[in-house]
Amino acid sequence: MKRLFPVVTESDKQLPFYLIDAACDWDQEHIVQPNGYFYQWIQCVKGEGELLTDGKTFRVKEGTAMLLFKGIPSEYYAISPTWIVDWIVFDGHQVEHFLKHAAGIKTAGALYLSRPDIFLSIFRSLLDADELDYTLISIKYSSIIYSLLTNIVQYASINPNHSASNQYFRLKPLFNYIEQNFDKPLTLEDMADVIGVTPQHLCTVFKRTTNIRIFQYINSVRIKKSKELLLQNPHIQIKEIALMAGFEDANYFSSVFRKLEQISPNQFRKLQHL
Repeated sequence: MKRLFPVVTESDKQLPFYLIDAACDWDQEHIVQPNGYFYQWIQCVKGEGELLTDGKTFRVKEGTAMLLFKGIPSEYYAISPTWIVDWIVFDGHQVEHFLKHAAGIKTAGALYLSRPDIFLSIFRSLLDADELDYTLISIKYSSIIYSLLTNIVQYASINPNHSASNQYFRLKPLFNYIEQNFDKPLTLEDMADVIGVTPQHLCTVFKRTTNIRIFQYINSVRIKKSKELLLQNPHIQIKEIALMAGFEDANYFSSVFRKLEQISPNQFRKLQHL
């Protein structure tokens, strides 16, 4: 068991994320927090426990972790002879926004981890960072907590096997298909067939996984390709570039390009050839 008690200064509290407390291989005792605490990430290493929060009960065992929100009442305790966990207590003015908007996690609860080893390595990096020079330590802690949060986005989910990394892996054939066929008409039916789902389910899964609609993504790919085409073919007219990039209408192409790049295709081409 190892516990870390960092010094938290007023300057640290100005950081978007800052560390309050952490421990590895902790034999978890019964905890009751009637008024909540700071944000907490508690990952099971061995054994099993239960979390009570917001009128719900969650089982927390190997391959899962619990995320507690600041100020939300909770209680957790072992239901096996020993319950060994790693945990981090943290705060910062960007935490709530990140969890609710980037990670899509609105409430406290237990999460399934598709790569628990990645999170365990984060705990070890926190403990290793404690050996750094004091003037750098708060920044290092902040970056590690940010790493924790971005990994929650990628590898944690409310349901088993539904993490973003798993969903991206499932959608990989579709991403490849779009990359190879961006210059052709792409229909929902054809794209749904690539991963063996219905068009409606494809829209749902794609939006949930990427946070954008599928045709928004296709437009982004086509604009990326059009930028390459604009530079590689400086004498080809814009309307032809539009067709080569998969846009049937040159005006629509220019509108999408300006929306995504903040300049017109012609302006982009001129800037690159100054």
